[in-house]
Amino acid sequence: MFTPTLFKTTLAALLCSTMLVSNANAWSEHSLITFPILNTMPEVADQAPIKVETLAEFVTAEAQGLEKLLASNENWLRENFAYYKPRPDALAFNASDTALLQSFIHAIRINPNSRINPYVQLLPGQDKQGRRRLDAAEVAVFSNLDHYNAITFVEVKSGEMVTPIEVLVSANDDPDHGLDIGLFEDSNTEFGKMYGFGNQAFGNPALEYSTQAPFHMGFYYESSVLFTLAPFLRDTFPDYRVHMYKALSEYAFSTGHDYWGWRFMGWGMHYVGDIAQSYHSTLQPGVSTASSLWTNAKDMMGYPQAKIDAIQLLSNRHLVLEEFQEIITKQAYENNDFSSALFKALTKETAVVEYTDNTFVEVFAKNSYDKSDKLADYLERWVPEQLVSDPSFEVDGSKEIDMIVEMIREQHGEEGITQMTNLLAEFMSDHNANTRSFVRAILTHKP
Repeated sequence: MFTPTLFKTTLAALLCSTMLVSNANAWSEHSLITFPILNTMPEVADQAPIKVETLAEFVTAEAQGLEKLLASNENWLRENFAYYKPRPDALAFNASDTALLQSFIHAIRINPNSRINPYVQLLPGQDKQGRRRLDAAEVAVFSNLDHYNAITFVEVKSGEMVTPIEVLVSANDDPDHGLDIGLFEDSNTEFGKMYGFGNQAFGNPALEYSTQAPFHMGFYYESSVLFTLAPFLRDTFPDYRVHMYKALSEYAFSTGHDYWGWRFMGWGMHYVGDIAQSYHSTLQPGVSTASSLWTNAKDMMGYPQAKIDAIQLLSNRHLVLEEFQEIITKQAYENNDFSSALFKALTKETAVVEYTDNTFVEVFAKNSYDKSDKLADYLERWVPEQLVSDPSFEVDGSKEIDMIVEMIREQHGEEGITQMTNLLAEFMSDHNANTRSFVRAILTHKP
């Protein structure tokens, strides 16, 4: 028998699949695709070095102002975001609290175990300049740190001088290091039980990395039928995160705390980058609402294979896109060759919209959603069938995924590589424009 609970269970499984792969982000290492944008923005690249400051130092110095800012921001969110999950009043930041840093972390509802000490994430080939290389566990919270061990993080201390672009490039990856992990009532964490986000609407709360999914994915343009049958699709929070970090960044700049102005900006930029990728703005790219409903109906009638296949294909395609982007991006850095269409899309000065409180959803997410069918079509046409159209094949952990570029070239020649690179360039062009819009909006508040 059809019930809303059964529908939620089967449809949620599809969403869960997008976060089941070992480290499925929207983009692999945001820093690699954000640096080219920032480096061609004089208002960022030409800024003088700034003094490093710990979060505790910032919060202590600005306790009174932050109390007012966060209270005002909370009221605004409650009045303007229809599906916002209000922060419990007991977690309001209190400038008189003896544990100010903890009070602030609880007020902005991030993982208290996050590694938020200052650091710099280096680009491939970048020199450490005598700084101590940090262990991955000093930067990320996850139990499996294999992915992070391949990235070079170096220590910087309070009072040291760093460039704003170093702060931005590093902070841009912070939300994937653990800020949004374990924040739900069923996350089996003490802070998740008090943060007010309810139970995790989709993704698997038992899987560590999956718990960040509703903060990094935003579904705003699915059909009204899906939203009616599956209202939990509304329980996504990237727009809330972007608005909050933008407000904190502007406040930090206005009060002379430039390090945290840039770092909060970088945190907000992460979600701006995520939403530019169709697997983070669209339930099932390339799959119609009718097909999605039929898949779920068959599952509820006792024929689950269609759902199982859909989950596998969604997971495989998500990982294929991410892996292709990572390989060609890292190759460019290693070969010092940034002549591809992808990097031209990232470095061109492009027209941008004026950023408002509605831009994230109405422009950034909409553009991403509108490209979802084309993304699915290109994956089917230019990537070997085994990787994107064979539900019996598990891409994650396979030797084939590491050879994806060679496999595309073998089957489709250079045209296949060119077509996939040009597709990525379209997404990168949006990422470029979105980033410039967001950054410039904040910098208008910088004295």
